[in-house]
Amino acid sequence: MIDQTIAQASFAELLRRWDVQQDIYIEQRERVFTVMFDVLEQLCPQPGLTVLDLACGPGAISERFLRRFPEGRAVALDTDPVLLAIGEGGLGDQGGRLRWVRADLRDPSWAERLGPEFGEGSFDAVLSSTALHWLTPPALTAVYRTAAGLLRPGGVLVNADYLPLPAGSRLRAACEAIDRGRQQHAIEAGAEPWEDWWAAVEAHPALADAVAERQTLWPAGARDWTGATLDYHQAALVEAGLTEVGVVWQDLEERVLVAIR
Repeated sequence: MIDQTIAQASFAELLRRWDVQQDIYIEQRERVFTVMFDVLEQLCPQPGLTVLDLACGPGAISERFLRRFPEGRAVALDTDPVLLAIGEGGLGDQGGRLRWVRADLRDPSWAERLGPEFGEGSFDAVLSSTALHWLTPPALTAVYRTAAGLLRPGGVLVNADYLPLPAGSRLRAACEAIDRGRQQHAIEAGAEPWEDWWAAVEAHPALADAVAERQTLWPAGARDWTGATLDYHQAALVEAGLTEVGVVWQDLEERVLVAIR
């Protein structure tokens, strides 16, 4: 049995390393979060915002949101048992302001896992970062439709993610080549890559059960993103009933896409 204080500290260290590792793949990651919250502040200026951190991973959005908005509340939802364990172990419930929910966005009933207090029109914002590209286009469309229903009138959906150009385009190829060069430069400078971070996680004794469960969900080689294009995301948001859909920031094919209910 690992002492709880020691486990919390080790989870906090994994969270720190997660942020450093993610910076390899999203070079201006902290800028992305700043833009996300700047937009939220302008479009939803009231205090005490309640947001849904969709496909939250270990809670990067929630952690930063609660720091930026001291009266806010966040619900962090994901299906990955390992990332949820690290996030909840390292961040806790932030004095009752952060709730963790496990649900699979590929399940059409995922919103029911939020509980009866979070029904239609419950959230001021739905926020997501570097996650929804894992969904197939049909699943993405369904998620956007459900997320739109969870927003109050005037609420916003903000997705900061890899939203690529059409496959086969010269611009997409150029962006991907530049991105690969950036990643290689960061790794050569000593940054810890995705594979090494996961190796450390899998060796962590307090995460053994969660790792074993994760391996049953995604056997080796069974998970790969499908990468719906930017145009598809925009069309799916409009189809979901959201308006004023547009990109407010981008770096190559990393973009912050906003839609208003």
